[in-house]
Amino acid sequence: MPSYTRDHPLAQPIGSLSIPLAKRIPYPEGPIGPLPPFPPPVPPLPEPFPERPIFPFPCPPPWRFCFINLNEGCYRIYFTPNSRGYNYHGTMRVDNAGGGTTISGDLYRFKNLPFRFYPRLPRLLFPSQAQTVPLDIPVYARNQYYSYLKVTNIQRSPLLTTGPCELTLTIEEYVYIQPPAGSFNGSFPGTPSRTFTIVLLPQPAPAGFTSSYFTGKLFEGGIEQGSITMGWVSSFFRKAKLEIDTVTGATAPQPVTINGTINSFESIFNNAGWDLDVRYDQTNLADNYTNGTGVWSRSDLHALMESVRKPWTDLDTEWRAHLLCVPKIAGAWGVMYDSGSIDDPPHREGAATNSHAKLPDLSKYGSAKGKLFKDAPGGVYLRSATHEVGHIFNLYHSSLTSYGEPGIDATVMTGTANIASTSSLGQFPENIEFRFNDHDRHHLIHFPDPVVRPGAMNFGEGHSTTIPEVGTDRTYFLQEELELRVTAESERIKLGEPLRLEWTLTNRAKESITVPDDIGVEAQHAIITVADSSGQERRMPSFVIQTEQVSLQDLKPAEERKANTWVFWSSRGFAFQTPGKHMISVRIVWNISGIPCAVRASVDVWVDYPTSEKDNNVLSLLMHSEVGKLVALGGSAHHLKDAVSRIENAISKHGEHPACQCMAEFVGHKKGKSRSKTRG
Repeated sequence: MPSYTRDHPLAQPIGSLSIPLAKRIPYPEGPIGPLPPFPPPVPPLPEPFPERPIFPFPCPPPWRFCFINLNEGCYRIYFTPNSRGYNYHGTMRVDNAGGGTTISGDLYRFKNLPFRFYPRLPRLLFPSQAQTVPLDIPVYARNQYYSYLKVTNIQRSPLLTTGPCELTLTIEEYVYIQPPAGSFNGSFPGTPSRTFTIVLLPQPAPAGFTSSYFTGKLFEGGIEQGSITMGWVSSFFRKAKLEIDTVTGATAPQPVTINGTINSFESIFNNAGWDLDVRYDQTNLADNYTNGTGVWSRSDLHALMESVRKPWTDLDTEWRAHLLCVPKIAGAWGVMYDSGSIDDPPHREGAATNSHAKLPDLSKYGSAKGKLFKDAPGGVYLRSATHEVGHIFNLYHSSLTSYGEPGIDATVMTGTANIASTSSLGQFPENIEFRFNDHDRHHLIHFPDPVVRPGAMNFGEGHSTTIPEVGTDRTYFLQEELELRVTAESERIKLGEPLRLEWTLTNRAKESITVPDDIGVEAQHAIITVADSSGQERRMPSFVIQTEQVSLQDLKPAEERKANTWVFWSSRGFAFQTPGKHMISVRIVWNISGIPCAVRASVDVWVDYPTSEKDNNVLSLLMHSEVGKLVALGGSAHHLKDAVSRIENAISKHGEHPACQCMAEFVGHKKGKSRSKTRG
């Protein structure tokens, strides 16, 4: 498989939601590294004495050394505008990987109080403790996020200079538009909100800072806008916590030693520049959900996740991810949920892995074939669990070049099945690489905070959200080669009624074609969009993410692959928000040897206008995101008490309404509209 650089078109985040992303800046004189300490300033020359001889030409200014120590790592930045209405705190990340320097940052806005609050106040009051409590990577509230900073040019004074010793950064700022009420995803403009420069002077580090420290001014259009400070606080770029909880009968992934190297959650993230604090927390959690089978459904896992997550978890003060370890997950090797409670939706906070899933008894799995994950050699279980944690921080499946990912390799974000199925990578599991590839590392370090941190934007935001339709960007198979058929359970539905959608992929050619072996929405190869009568499109991503078991396999002539889902609600909202004609489109996207491929098909559905008080009453009860989440989990999610109450209320009042009949089975009613069993 080809390896795309970040400058390749397929490696760029594209689509309806544009995410700014810093790029590497080549440095002709080499990367900026640690330099000797900055010498004390040269004292000014004494005033000339009257008897000093007068030369015909003025004396040249004195030469001096200029040492700018721009250490790699995370810096705290503070910007105080001249207007004084707000001040801005944030981080700047200086990354010297790849033979150049990439610098990105994030700002959070705070309203100035009548009295000034200084984060370093305790150190000023107790100077004896100043050197023992250094400042760390800060975490700020999500709703105070202001902008993303992308450094496009770096200039520094020469080592020997007669002028000032300065570091000048040219920065593009993208001001974030906070999400509206009822939504979770804000947006960034496609072009910079403004471009400015900051001119920094190296200074002795004050209390709390232990290395490089700068003060300076911010200029826009040559006009000074305010003062700024920037101080180094960590050799890591970001920090987060990982809480691991284990159910009775399951085993949590443990560090493994391969060729003398200890590999763990911490080491994998450390290699990507993250300080990950891993806590094996609750163990032997009671299995009160699976009736002793040990096989966990999506709904059961979601209920467990919400019941054991730390009640004091505050995603505005820490980046925290949550991993559940259970014996076996129904139909999957691992899952990630893209939402949590309705009151404070912690998107991408919860994932689950299973210790007793059995690897296929196939030769391509090598010494791990037929073994349980917990017993498989080569760190198979650790790598698989880290893959799910990567999803929590908004990393995609590496094989999905459709979304700007680099393609199949043996690193963490490629699924286990794909690593084992790709012979060019070597023999599984010896070919496993316990690291994030350069593409994923760059995203982990330089994506804007809301895209990466749990509890902010939904999974997939910042990656490609639409597929190019023109040019040679993507090869669309003809229907006579690879046919995709989409059918809806009904051509006409009521507002507030879920719609069951099915699609079938059939090879009509005379030779085999390589396609994904799972074409469901959970596997991320299927993209569903709903367009209303005005032409406004809404993408309907899956609430549950399952990519670890997916691989590309040959589809023989006349063979079929099928999938289905309920089209009702997603993290983007409800599919049908207005009455009238709607077109539901399904696209299956993948790549063959680096060539992006796809098939597409659509079906039309009519959504009835509300014509009675009964229709309006049903709508008011069922068009609620908690009900949508219950449907997305496939029903039986009785821990979503508000959703169950709303559905029961609607059924009790209007049991014959089509929407209520469809909802009946989701809450376990024997009487209800017949529906086929969905995946998972």
